[in-house]
Amino acid sequence: MMAAHPPKPADARGFTEDGIARYLADTESIDDLVAGGYLAGHDGRLIAQQLRAPQLRRAITHSVCHTVQPDVDNFYQEDGEPDADWQQRRARTVRDHCTVCPVRAACAELALRGGLTPEKLTRRLVAETTRLERARALDGRTAEARRARIAAGAELQRLSGQYLGTSGKPEKRLENIENIREAARRRDELVAAYRRAAGWTVAA
Repeated sequence: MMAAHPPKPADARGFTEDGIARYLADTESIDDLVAGGYLAGHDGRLIAQQLRAPQLRRAITHSVCHTVQPDVDNFYQEDGEPDADWQQRRARTVRDHCTVCPVRAACAELALRGGLTPEKLTRRLVAETTRLERARALDGRTAEARRARIAAGAELQRLSGQYLGTSGKPEKRLENIENIREAARRRDELVAAYRRAAGWTVAA
């Protein structure tokens, strides 16, 4: 696998192309992947396949389209427009924007566009249906986990407010303290699981 600089030596997941792509996606920030040229071309496609939707959306902020804002209608054929005219207009946009974009692989993965012709897009959808479905399922689980972390934090806040508002029996306050501790433990477990999945170290 060609890359702007070699992967860190600690773990390259067996040194297969997919393994190295997964390793880089797991260990490098989006900004570093963009700066290293890892989200363009063949290598970029392999790495982009390992990224989740929020990471891909972050990558798009580095795109040519985000900076220059070309007319995205050039990607689509207008009603009654001759095929040759549209293909020429589209090819010009792809040449001027997509081919020089540092994150075109992330765009192709997220939007399934990124300069792909309709024929290539159709072939890709057919060939990668299973992988794309799996990626969408992982994105859904990521969103569910985020909602769980938010709910756990809100519950801890609610119980803390309830404790501060308690002026009754001491045993009630002790019960509230235990509830707060349990809510804090649950929140911390969810946050720790998220940090592990995102590649955070204990010190971070």
